[in-house]
Amino acid sequence: MNQDNIGLLPLFDDDECTPSLVILHAPGDETQVVAVYLHRKWWSVDEVLKTSSKFRSGLVVVGSIMERIVLFLMSQIVFGFLERTPGEHLYFSPHPMKEFAKIFWQDGEAVGFYTIKKKGTLCNRWTGQSYLLPVLDNVFVRMQWRRKGLALQMLEDFCSSFPKEEVVGLSYPMSASMHEVCRKYLQIHQEQRDRLYEVESPGDWSQRRNVWLKLQLNHHPTNSEAHESEQLGMLEDRRDRGAERGLMRDRM
Repeated sequence: MNQDNIGLLPLFDDDECTPSLVILHAPGDETQVVAVYLHRKWWSVDEVLKTSSKFRSGLVVVGSIMERIVLFLMSQIVFGFLERTPGEHLYFSPHPMKEFAKIFWQDGEAVGFYTIKKKGTLCNRWTGQSYLLPVLDNVFVRMQWRRKGLALQMLEDFCSSFPKEEVVGLSYPMSASMHEVCRKYLQIHQEQRDRLYEVESPGDWSQRRNVWLKLQLNHHPTNSEAHESEQLGMLEDRRDRGAERGLMRDRM
C-alpha cells in the first residue's frame, strides 16, 4: 500500500464542499477498488454492503451517512465497475446529498436501490427548472440478485408511494431491461397504464411518452440501439461518463 493506490472519491454531486471517501485500488488500475477506509479501518466493498441490523430488510429509505456510503458504493463502484454488464455504456452520476433513495436489503446485504426526483426538485444546478411530477430516476439490482423480481418490486413501491399523483414518470432514456420490467408491471396493474410515462426533465406534457402505448407500438430500444442513442448525445446530464474523466477526482 502506498500513495499511488490510495485515492479520494467525492460522495455527493453537489456544489458545496462535499465529504470524500478514502479508497484503496489495485496498483495501476483505478477502476479496481479493493477496500474502503471507514472508522479507522480498511473494509472490502462486500463487507460495507452488509448489515447486522434486523431493521434493514426489504426497501428502506436512505437516511444515515452510512446508508449514503452504501448507496454510493453500489452506484459508483459496483454498477460502475465491479458488476458491469458486457456492452453497458451508461454510468450513474454521484447522487446529490439530499436525493431521495431506497436501498433494497435482503438477507443482511444491500442488493439494489432506486432513486427519485421528487416533484418540485430542481432538474439540475444550472437552470431554475423543477420536476413537474415524481420521477423514478435510477434503478439498480446487483448481478447475483437479478431475475428475481426485485426491480419489479421497486417499480411497484415507487408507483404506490404517490397515490395522489395522477401521473408518475420514469427517466428518459429507459433501458431495454427496464422496458421489460414495465411490461410485467403494467400487465399486472392494468389500472396504471394511463399513469406511467417516460419523461425528459422537467416533464411537461410535450416531454412525456406513455409507457404502455410505447410498448404496444414496440418503440423501445434494444441494447445496441441504446448504445447508438448514447453516441448521439441523447443521454441525460444525470448519467455521467465517469470512466472518461477518470474515477479519481483527487489524489492523496
